[in-house]
Amino acid sequence: MPKPVKVVIWVMVFAVCAGVGAFVASRSNPFPPGVEDPGARTSPRPTLTPTGPTPTAWDVTMHVDSQHTLHEGGACRSDWDVSGTIEIQPNGEASGVADAKLAAPASCDFQQSQVQTKAIRLVITGGRAAGVLKLSFSEGGRTPAGSQDLGGFTSTLHFIHSAVKLPAAAQQGHTITKVSRSDGDLGMYASTTLLRLMLQ
Repeated sequence: MPKPVKVVIWVMVFAVCAGVGAFVASRSNPFPPGVEDPGARTSPRPTLTPTGPTPTAWDVTMHVDSQHTLHEGGACRSDWDVSGTIEIQPNGEASGVADAKLAAPASCDFQQSQVQTKAIRLVITGGRAAGVLKLSFSEGGRTPAGSQDLGGFTSTLHFIHSAVKLPAAAQQGHTITKVSRSDGDLGMYASTTLLRLMLQ
């Protein structure tokens, strides 16, 4: 066989071998199982942020019987139903709002022409400590505007400080709060409040 032909054949053999080697290398992993590729980059694992305690939400319902006893002339009475929600924070602070609605028309022992309040917005604040939740109340508005609460509920509102036994595992609680104070004119305002709490 002529020498030039041999050279061509060997060149072709080497080319085929090189192609087969490259194909095999492309289909194989140079790093055995358990050995990481030093050039490969791995994505960092996401860091899980632990969540702390969350506030608890409570339904608040109240029934309030109130009476304004005048020095002379008799008394006026009004009954209220209240519903709302409060949140108790992990540190014990409590806050919320509620709506008081007149449960029945106010009544007086005498003729009068004042417009009776029909609804009151209540702002609730307080705190929970040693298994007892203490709540206070203030007025956030009334309907109709400029009306009067003949039975004196709003005149005792700032003096209602309800204390409910509410240990950590409790899901409900209730308390009765009675208030009596002077009206500044030899008469008396008085109210009795039944408050109930229910964990949402």
